[in-house]
Amino acid sequence: MHCRSTMIRVLLLALCVCAVRGTECETSTPAPTEPPCDCALNTIQDGQLLKAPGDATVYLVLDGCRRHIPNPATYNSLFKTWDCIQETTLSRLICTCDAITNGAILVKTASSPAVYLLSNLKKRHIANPATFNAFCFDWPKIQTMNELTLSFIPTGSAIKI
Repeated sequence: MHCRSTMIRVLLLALCVCAVRGTECETSTPAPTEPPCDCALNTIQDGQLLKAPGDATVYLVLDGCRRHIPNPATYNSLFKTWDCIQETTLSRLICTCDAITNGAILVKTASSPAVYLLSNLKKRHIANPATFNAFCFDWPKIQTMNELTLSFIPTGSAIKI
């Protein structure tokens, strides 16, 4: 039953993202996630976009973990500019957790100013404009979603600095 429930959520999230974008999407199963973190988490770096010198892999630090951003299209649908990325050898010292979902987006409803990050089968409320800006998210990239559709997506923890 758990697998069936998870698959339904995956398909619902894919359909929600496609409905917001107005495109046809594949509804395949997401890539396997990395094992849970067993290292100490430090949320002081939350909101930073990091990469190691000579490595094209970009990470978002969220919940004290570095989370891989899977591709340029996903990066471009969330963030202002590639200039937000800091190059540092220290990025490898931060615990690695689940990647940001391929095709993750920023959403809101027409009737509310609340903005959410839609990723990893959850909507996560971005607590305030200061947090939104600290994460280098891009205001014009917020997409409007139907209230009923958004209400069916499970809610994750709020994103706040």
